[in-house]
Amino acid sequence: MLTETNKILVIKSDKDELFKVERFIEQVFEEYELNKALYNRVLLCVSEAVINSIEHGNKNDSRKPVTIRIDCDFNHISVKVKDEGQGFNLDEVKNPILTKNLKKESGRGIHIIRSLSDSLRYNSKGNSVHLKMKCR
Repeated sequence: MLTETNKILVIKSDKDELFKVERFIEQVFEEYELNKALYNRVLLCVSEAVINSIEHGNKNDSRKPVTIRIDCDFNHISVKVKDEGQGFNLDEVKNPILTKNLKKESGRGIHIIRSLSDSLRYNSKGNSVHLKMKCR
Protein backbone atom coordinates (compact mmCIF):
# COMPACT_ATOMS: atom_id res chain seq x y z
CA MET A 1 0.00 0.00 0.00
CA LEU A 2 1.24 3.47 -0.88
CA THR A 3 2.11 5.78 1.97
CA GLU A 4 3.41 9.30 1.68
CA THR A 5 7.05 9.26 0.68
CA ASN A 6 9.77 11.14 -1.14
CA LYS A 7 12.79 10.07 -3.10
CA ILE A 8 15.73 12.17 -4.29
CA LEU A 9 18.19 11.66 -7.14
CA VAL A 10 21.11 13.97 -7.88
CA ILE A 11 22.87 13.71 -11.24
CA LYS A 12 25.63 15.56 -13.07
CA SER A 13 24.61 17.94 -15.85
CA ASP A 14 25.37 15.44 -18.56
CA LYS A 15 22.80 13.81 -20.87
CA ASP A 16 24.61 10.51 -20.36
CA GLU A 17 23.05 10.59 -16.87
CA LEU A 18 19.49 10.36 -18.24
CA PHE A 19 19.47 6.58 -17.87
CA LYS A 20 19.71 7.15 -14.09
CA VAL A 21 16.58 9.30 -14.22
CA GLU A 22 14.67 6.59 -16.07
CA ARG A 23 15.85 3.92 -13.63
CA PHE A 24 14.93 6.19 -10.69
CA ILE A 25 11.37 6.67 -11.99
CA GLU A 26 11.02 2.93 -12.67
CA GLN A 27 12.06 2.17 -9.09
CA VAL A 28 9.57 4.66 -7.64
CA PHE A 29 6.74 3.20 -9.75
CA GLU A 30 7.63 -0.35 -8.73
CA GLU A 31 8.18 0.36 -5.06
CA TYR A 32 4.96 2.29 -4.60
CA GLU A 33 2.87 0.29 -7.08
CA LEU A 34 1.88 3.36 -9.05
CA ASN A 35 -0.46 3.11 -12.02
CA LYS A 36 1.63 1.93 -14.99
CA ALA A 37 -0.57 3.98 -17.34
CA LEU A 38 0.96 7.10 -15.78
CA TYR A 39 4.58 5.99 -16.23
CA ASN A 40 5.18 7.31 -19.76
CA ARG A 41 3.68 10.73 -18.94
CA VAL A 42 5.87 11.07 -15.85
CA LEU A 43 9.00 9.86 -17.67
CA LEU A 44 8.48 12.26 -20.58
CA CYS A 45 7.80 15.27 -18.34
CA VAL A 46 10.71 14.58 -16.00
CA SER A 47 13.08 13.89 -18.91
CA GLU A 48 12.11 17.18 -20.58
CA ALA A 49 12.61 19.08 -17.32
CA VAL A 50 15.98 17.43 -16.67
CA ILE A 51 17.21 18.10 -20.23
CA ASN A 52 16.18 21.76 -19.85
CA SER A 53 18.09 21.92 -16.57
CA ILE A 54 21.20 20.35 -18.09
CA GLU A 55 21.23 22.41 -21.30
CA HIS A 56 19.67 25.75 -20.42
CA GLY A 57 20.09 25.91 -16.65
CA ASN A 58 23.52 24.46 -16.01
CA LYS A 59 24.82 25.05 -19.57
CA ASN A 60 26.07 21.44 -19.83
CA ASP A 61 28.52 22.05 -16.96
CA SER A 62 28.90 18.54 -15.53
CA ARG A 63 30.21 19.99 -12.27
CA LYS A 64 26.75 21.42 -11.57
CA PRO A 65 24.11 19.02 -10.25
CA VAL A 66 20.49 18.55 -11.21
CA THR A 67 18.29 17.38 -8.35
CA ILE A 68 15.11 15.38 -8.93
CA ARG A 69 12.73 14.90 -6.02
CA ILE A 70 9.65 12.71 -6.27
CA ASP A 71 6.93 12.83 -3.63
CA CYS A 72 4.03 10.40 -3.68
CA ASP A 73 0.85 10.26 -1.68
CA PHE A 74 -2.37 8.37 -2.17
CA ASN A 75 -3.60 10.63 -4.97
CA HIS A 76 -0.67 12.45 -6.58
CA ILE A 77 2.88 12.12 -7.78
CA SER A 78 4.79 15.37 -7.42
CA VAL A 79 8.17 15.99 -9.06
CA LYS A 80 10.61 18.86 -8.51
CA VAL A 81 13.60 19.34 -10.79
CA LYS A 82 16.17 21.93 -9.74
CA ASP A 83 19.40 23.10 -11.34
CA GLU A 84 22.19 25.49 -10.34
CA GLY A 85 21.64 27.89 -13.23
CA GLN A 86 20.65 31.55 -13.31
CA GLY A 87 17.03 30.67 -14.06
CA PHE A 88 14.77 32.10 -16.73
CA ASN A 89 11.62 34.12 -17.22
CA LEU A 90 8.74 31.87 -18.31
CA ASP A 91 7.06 34.83 -20.03
CA GLU A 92 9.99 35.05 -22.48
CA VAL A 93 9.57 31.47 -23.73
CA LYS A 94 7.98 31.45 -27.17
CA ASN A 95 4.85 29.39 -27.75
CA PRO A 96 6.00 26.43 -29.91
CA ILE A 97 2.56 25.84 -31.43
CA LEU A 98 2.34 29.26 -33.06
CA THR A 99 2.92 29.06 -36.82
CA LYS A 100 6.02 31.26 -36.69
CA ASN A 101 7.63 28.95 -34.08
CA LEU A 102 6.75 25.53 -35.50
CA LYS A 103 10.11 24.93 -37.18
CA LYS A 104 12.24 26.11 -34.24
CA GLU A 105 14.33 23.42 -32.59
CA SER A 106 13.79 24.55 -29.00
CA GLY A 107 10.92 25.61 -26.81
CA ARG A 108 8.84 22.44 -26.87
CA GLY A 109 9.82 20.96 -23.50
CA ILE A 110 7.83 23.37 -21.35
CA HIS A 111 4.82 23.00 -23.64
CA ILE A 112 5.00 19.20 -23.37
CA ILE A 113 5.27 19.32 -19.58
CA ARG A 114 2.40 21.80 -19.33
CA SER A 115 0.22 19.65 -21.61
CA LEU A 116 0.81 16.38 -19.73
CA SER A 117 0.86 17.62 -16.12
CA ASP A 118 -2.12 18.43 -13.94
CA SER A 119 -0.15 21.25 -12.34
CA LEU A 120 3.06 23.09 -13.32
CA ARG A 121 4.89 25.79 -11.38
CA TYR A 122 8.32 27.40 -11.47
CA ASN A 123 10.06 29.11 -8.59
CA SER A 124 10.56 32.89 -8.86
CA LYS A 125 14.18 32.50 -9.97
CA GLY A 126 13.22 30.06 -12.72
CA ASN A 127 15.70 27.31 -11.85
CA SER A 128 13.24 24.89 -10.29
CA VAL A 129 10.13 23.30 -11.82
CA HIS A 130 7.40 21.54 -9.85
CA LEU A 131 4.93 19.33 -11.68
CA LYS A 132 2.12 17.27 -10.29
CA MET A 133 -0.07 14.47 -11.67
CA LYS A 134 -2.97 12.50 -10.26
CA CYS A 135 -2.09 8.85 -9.56
CA ARG A 136 -5.58 7.47 -9.23
